[in-house]
Amino acid sequence: MRLHASLALLLTLPGLAHAQRITNANRQPERPGTPMTQPTHNLAPPIASNQFVRRQGGLLTLDNKPFRFHGNNVYFNQADIVYGRSAGVEETLDKMVALGLTVARFNAHNDHDPARDPAAIQLSPGVYSEPSLVALDRSIVLAKTRQIRLILKFTNNWEAYGGIRRYVQWHLGRTPSNSEAGLFYTEPKIKGWYQAYVAMIINRRNTITGELYRDEPAILAWELGNELRNPGRANDLVTWTAEMAAFIKQQDPNHLVADGGEGFDDDPTLYPGLSNRYTVAGSDGCSYHRLAQIPELDMLSYHLYPTNWQMNDAADAALYIRRHEEIAREANKVAYLGEYGKTGADAARSTIMQSWLTTSAHQQAAAGVMLWQLINDGKTDAEGYQVHCPADAITCDTLRQNSDQIVNAPVVVNAASYKAINLAPNSLATLFGANLDTTPLTLIDATTRAHAITPFYTSPTQLNFFIPDAAAPGPAILRLNSSSAPLNLTPVAPGIFVATQDARIVTLWGTGLRAAGNNVSATANGQPAQILYSGPQPEFPGLDQVNLQLPANLTGEITIQFIAANQPANPIQITIPQ
Repeated sequence: MRLHASLALLLTLPGLAHAQRITNANRQPERPGTPMTQPTHNLAPPIASNQFVRRQGGLLTLDNKPFRFHGNNVYFNQADIVYGRSAGVEETLDKMVALGLTVARFNAHNDHDPARDPAAIQLSPGVYSEPSLVALDRSIVLAKTRQIRLILKFTNNWEAYGGIRRYVQWHLGRTPSNSEAGLFYTEPKIKGWYQAYVAMIINRRNTITGELYRDEPAILAWELGNELRNPGRANDLVTWTAEMAAFIKQQDPNHLVADGGEGFDDDPTLYPGLSNRYTVAGSDGCSYHRLAQIPELDMLSYHLYPTNWQMNDAADAALYIRRHEEIAREANKVAYLGEYGKTGADAARSTIMQSWLTTSAHQQAAAGVMLWQLINDGKTDAEGYQVHCPADAITCDTLRQNSDQIVNAPVVVNAASYKAINLAPNSLATLFGANLDTTPLTLIDATTRAHAITPFYTSPTQLNFFIPDAAAPGPAILRLNSSSAPLNLTPVAPGIFVATQDARIVTLWGTGLRAAGNNVSATANGQPAQILYSGPQPEFPGLDQVNLQLPANLTGEITIQFIAANQPANPIQITIPQ
C-alpha cells in the first residue's frame, strides 16, 4: 500500500507520503496483546505435502475443489523476527486464525540499507544475509503451523524495505531521480539482479523444515512486486511483467504467479461510471487489462482505497471491484482483492468494509479478499488502517462473519458426477449450500451476460437446475441472494448418473457430454466398448444418453469408463451375470 492524493492535497498532507514504513526505529520489544478466543469451527485443515493451490481457468482450486480465502497483509514479519519481536508476529498470526483469515501476504524481500536496517536480506546485488533469510524461513513456518497459506512479494514500488529504487541506486551508484526509477524495468543488468534474487528465494531450502521454497505447499503464489508503477511507460511495465512471470514459471512450476498491483489501468472506457478516473487513466503507467492477457500470469491483484483516490466508498468502490473481477474472468484469469483498508471509527469502518466484502466476496465470488491490516496490539505504525482485535470489536466481528461466509459459500457441481469447477452449458447442475430453498438464481457468464435460472428441485441444502445453452464458455458466477458460487463453463464436462442394461447393451444416463459429438469412447474393465449412440436424451432438458455394446467375454463386476472430448466422466459399475 501507498497513499495517493492529488498534488495539491499532497502539499498539505506531507505526512501521508509513505506507507509500509520500516517499523524498527528503536527496535524495542512491543507490549503483549490481548488474546482472542479461538474458534471451535471452520479451522483450516493442515497443509499436506504436495497440496498446492492450483488455477483452473478463472478459479483457484485445492484438491479439485474451489479454493477461496479471506486474508491479511502482514508485511513486517521477517523484519520483526530479526528485531526480536517474534511474540508480536505470533500474536498477529494467532488472531488471524481466530478470525478465519487463512492467507497472509508477506514480504519475501528486504533490500533496505543494511546500515539502517539489520533485517536487510539483500545487502547488495547477489549478496545476501543468511540470518535475515533464516528469519524469512521462520516466518513461513510460523504461518504454516497455523494452516495459513502465503502470498510472497519479491519487491516493492515504494522505498520501504528497499524496493525498485534500491536496484536503480545500485546501478547508478547514487540516489535515482523519479524519472530514473523506470530503469528497473528496462536495464538488463537490473533485470538480471532481480532474476537472481527471485531464483535464490525460489530455490532456497528452508533451514527449519528442510523444504525447498519451490516445493513448499504453504506458499500459494509469488507476487512480482507490491503496487508496481511506471509513470508514462506502461508498455515497459507490461513487457517486464510478462518476462518475469515467464522466468518464475521456468524456475517453479508448482506455484501461481501474480502481479501484486493496485489494479490501475490505462483505458477509462472499461470503467464507465467512475466519478474520478485517476486510477484508470494511465497516468501511473499501469495497464490491468493488458496484464490480464499475459499467459504466464495466473492471478491479477487489485487494491481498494477509494478515499485516497478521490472516489467514494459506495458506488465507485462497487464499480471498481466489479470491473476488475469481470476483466479477469473475461481473460480466464483469477482476480483477488489484495488489499482493502479503511481509516475511521470502528462502527463506521465496519459498515464500509462490509459493503466492499458483500460486493467482492459474496456478489462477485472473488477468489480472495485481503485486509489491510490486522496487526498485533503493540504495533501502531500502520498509517491509521490498523485493526486491533479484540479491541475493534465491531470490525473484528465483521471480519469473522465474512470469513465464515466465504468458507461456507455454496458450491456448484455436475449433477451426475458431483465434480466441481467445470460444467457445460446445456447440462444439469447441483448447488449445495445452506438456506437455499427460496433462493432465486442468476448465472453471470464470462461476457457478463445474466441468465435467470429456475431450479426444478429445491431444498434447504440443495438446488438442481439446468445451465442454459446460451451461457458463454469461461469463468462464471452463480449468484444467490447473499452469496455467489464460482464455476468454469466448458463445452464438455461429462458426468454419468447411472447405467441400465439389456443383455450386453448398456445405456449410460448423464449430462454435459452432448457437445463432444463423435469424439467419444468407452472401456469396460479396460477393454474397448462400442459406442452405438452418444447425444441428447430428447425428453428432458440437459439429460444425455450413451448406448454402448460390451465385449462378449466380460461377466461379473464391470467398470465402465466413458470419455468425451478427452474428458473422463466418473466411472460406473455394473454386474453382468455369468
